[in-house]
Amino acid sequence: MGAIDTAVTDSPDATVDGEIVQTIEAVEEGDFLVLNGDSRTWEVTDVVDRPIEDPAYDRQSKRVLRLASRYATFGLELVEYPDCHEATIHVLETNDCFEGDQTYPVDTVQVLDQQVPWVVVGNGSTYHFPDPQAAAYGEAEPACGVGDEDDSFRITRINTVYPAYSGCRDCLRHAKPIEIPRVHCPKCNKAICHGMFQEVELAAVDGLSITCPRERCDFDGVVELDLKR
Repeated sequence: MGAIDTAVTDSPDATVDGEIVQTIEAVEEGDFLVLNGDSRTWEVTDVVDRPIEDPAYDRQSKRVLRLASRYATFGLELVEYPDCHEATIHVLETNDCFEGDQTYPVDTVQVLDQQVPWVVVGNGSTYHFPDPQAAAYGEAEPACGVGDEDDSFRITRINTVYPAYSGCRDCLRHAKPIEIPRVHCPKCNKAICHGMFQEVELAAVDGLSITCPRERCDFDGVVELDLKR
């Protein structure tokens, strides 16, 4: 279990930009986060918002997220000042002796998407993302590859199990599902496709190469994609 990949000084620069502020302000209990590109996936177990009206301090408000992983509990604190925001990660409980009682500045916050149309469920209390290759053959297998030969899985719509079931951390972290908006032919406007990308780096995707199936349309080229980044 590695430490958060951020060097810590006696006075770390904890100032964050507006994008990180908006991300933290939108986080809700039950969300799953990745902080600073670390290898762990954090579940948000509690969210507390508190205004600060003490004239002795220039702080205006504070939002605190309690985060849990398999072997640690961290706190993510966002503090608002008149001219900036600061975000810090506080180690509350950990089995890593090098992390104990440490505070880290926040570089990145990624909220993992749990809302996919179809999920794989078994007899437990966790849902998985479907393995796309298995799903193409009508088979129900988790994207993370977990499970024994005797395990029985089925594919169902997420609204039949969410939020009663929680998402598999490994699927949430590594499958990284990205919704593809409906793609239309730019020449005749025929709807071509829609769906999900899985295990794809968005920076590497600019568009889809399509050939319009409509007989009276001869479009054959690339359609740009507006993906949620």
